[in-house]
Amino acid sequence: MKQEETTTDKELLTKLQRDGEDVSMRDLNKVLMQLEIIGLITVRWQTKDSRRLELVKTAAALTRVPSE
Repeated sequence: MKQEETTTDKELLTKLQRDGEDVSMRDLNKVLMQLEIIGLITVRWQTKDSRRLELVKTAAALTRVPSE
């Protein structure tokens, strides 16, 4: 998948499914929340049913590693 700086949640889900990934909107939401918490992306409402996902480009965000 080509790397982009912004996309919508629906576009990302469609691209993942087209690439053969078995992922639901619920699964995607969980991952997006984790990425937003650690500071790698920002999520903003674009319309009532669509969210804009933006890649955060900071050195601090890229060096953070989530602990499990």
